[in-house]
Amino acid sequence: MDFSEKMHGFKVTDKRAAANAQAVLMEHEKTGAKLIFLDNRDENKHFSIAFKTLPFDDSGVFHI
Repeated sequence: MDFSEKMHGFKVTDKRAAANAQAVLMEHEKTGAKLIFLDNRDENKHFSIAFKTLPFDDSGVFHI
């Protein structure tokens, strides 16, 4: 896959080889969201979304 410097609002910040894949690191220009895309030949597809949910204190109460 050919990666231009911008794709769907994401700017490519880094490219490197990683674990039998091409890792492409991107950042969304409007929101600052970060994306890591692993380009490989595996037929299985997977995605994950993560975000920080820091607790207000150390009381042990769930923070989500």
